[in-house]
Amino acid sequence: MVVLDDGKNYLDMGGVWVESDALRIAQAVKDYDDNLEVICLDPDDPRVKITSSPFMVIQRMANGTYQKVLEAWELDDRILQRIWAADQQKNDQLNTIEKWEKAIKDGQDKRYQEKLDEANELSLDILVSKSSRYSFINKIGDKIKLHENNPIPTVNDGKKSFS
Repeated sequence: MVVLDDGKNYLDMGGVWVESDALRIAQAVKDYDDNLEVICLDPDDPRVKITSSPFMVIQRMANGTYQKVLEAWELDDRILQRIWAADQQKNDQLNTIEKWEKAIKDGQDKRYQEKLDEANELSLDILVSKSSRYSFINKIGDKIKLHENNPIPTVNDGKKSFS
């Protein structure tokens, strides 16, 4: 392994110097699916245009041909994320989205039920109280005072509030 002045580690792969991180990504792609390959386009090849991405992930098809899966300007972990997200055979995206939506809805339902339970508990407390006055502290820290002869709750000595 050689470290060049750009701070990256390089490995000699039979006369071709390969960045160790790029080799790690290529191996991870291969581990994910044996039919996938990461290739680097030769910038000196006249068929390669200046607008062509330098990296490409290709898939070996059953008939022996190759099909382009994706192109990338940088060889990093985002390629693995893109492959995973696009793989409809191994990952059911619709099911994943439905699970996320259900988790969000369940969380909202739980928060609503908690607020409803708190309101019910407070109402029950007020109803069973034998006193004509009732006071409590709301969630924002205000002291709420209720009186039988004054139906409007008072907060902090005379300021009206309905919270």
